Amino acid sequence: MDTFDINTEINEDEINVEKIMEKIRENIRKQKGAGIFPEKIHGDLQQGSLLEVTPGESNIQRDLDYINSNWDIQNNSYFISSHRPFVGKFLVRGRDLVHGEIRRYVDPVFWKQTEFNGSTVRLLNDTAGKFIYYNNKIEQLQSEMDSKIEQLQSEMDSKIEHLRPELGNKIERLRSEFENQIEQLKSEIDDSIKAEVNSIISLMNLDIENKAWLASVLDGKIEKGYKNKKTGTPDPGDLDINYFRFEEQFRGSREDIKQRQSCFMNYFLGCSNVLDIGCGRGEFLELASEHGIGAKGVDIDDTMVDFCLSKGLNVVKQEAISYLESVDDKSLDGIFIDQVVEHLEPDYLIKLLKLCFQKLKYGYYIFAETVNPLSFVSFANFYIDMTHKKPIHPETLKFLLTSAGFRDVDTMFFSPVSEKARLQKVPINNDMEEWVKNYLDIYNHNLEKLNGILYGAQDYAVIGKK
Repeated sequence: MDTFDINTEINEDEINVEKIMEKIRENIRKQKGAGIFPEKIHGDLQQGSLLEVTPGESNIQRDLDYINSNWDIQNNSYFISSHRPFVGKFLVRGRDLVHGEIRRYVDPVFWKQTEFNGSTVRLLNDTAGKFIYYNNKIEQLQSEMDSKIEQLQSEMDSKIEHLRPELGNKIERLRSEFENQIEQLKSEIDDSIKAEVNSIISLMNLDIENKAWLASVLDGKIEKGYKNKKTGTPDPGDLDINYFRFEEQFRGSREDIKQRQSCFMNYFLGCSNVLDIGCGRGEFLELASEHGIGAKGVDIDDTMVDFCLSKGLNVVKQEAISYLESVDDKSLDGIFIDQVVEHLEPDYLIKLLKLCFQKLKYGYYIFAETVNPLSFVSFANFYIDMTHKKPIHPETLKFLLTSAGFRDVDTMFFSPVSEKARLQKVPINNDMEEWVKNYLDIYNHNLEKLNGILYGAQDYAVIGKK
């Protein structure tokens, strides 16, 4: 079959009317025999629409209707005619031939454009259909979600209403428990306050009793002095110091002393015959009684002895050596000597320690506590008490106990000076240069040594075992 060559080139220099007319006639024959467009495309082009779209938004649908109706730009609806009666048919014939020749060059362009338009319209229709489909899906899902949300809201409201009484009951129960705890706490606070108040009142009563007792002692001394003055016979005791008042002022209260001595009680637990030499105001004897320890005190100061007796403590007025000589050998199961040895002459102290060893049972302890002369601040305060003879070096007292026969002799230091009273170290930080750090480290190390000399422990004790 003959085909129509759509790629024939025209050269203006070769234009020949006869040839053109012949070609037009030939093309007309070919068009009648084969046509210009393939059947598939021609069939597509004869369709008024490429895709039936689902109705959607009015604006989108209007645009889709327009492009579906106007995508085919070929003009197949015209016809050639003439109003002239005689030459009209020749003019129509000629125009038809010319028109056919023109279509030879124009129709391929229109065909390609129409094919492009058709493809575009099909894509747009497909996209629009999918858009409308998914939009409907979204609306459907939105409706389902709204329904689900309403259902969940209803379920939540129902559960909240169901839980409301339970929560109310729990809140009421917690409120009741909270109020009970508050009441219990108030009661405990009241009891604590009452106990604290009673403790303060007890201390005040004790202080009042002590002062009342001291006043009666002073009244007795005044009366005694008045009688002696009337008779003209002076009392040698008039020159004595009231050591009870002295200790109250310079050594500390009885409660302070008891607190300090409480750490020594472990050496005497379970004992029944402990001797407190120089018992003073009886702090150790009271502690021993509180710990179930049997103890007895000796002292030569009338005021001290009278005070201890007024407290119901087991105390005798007697010089220590004479008392030790009066008891059986190996009869004591503990000896306590607190702030006494610094009042004694060396010969007396040596004899006292030998007697202590003689009267103590095997396996029991002697505890001798005194002022620490290695601490400058303690040494400086040593002579506040005019009855002090001389301080005793810890090594000296340790040697004396060892010489008396005691074994496992050890030294304990206590009563530290407060940190605020000590010389303060210079802080070292990482930003300092290395030589500065080394210098300050040496300085602080020397400062620590100096603190040990100036502000060391104020007291020490030597403990020996028989």
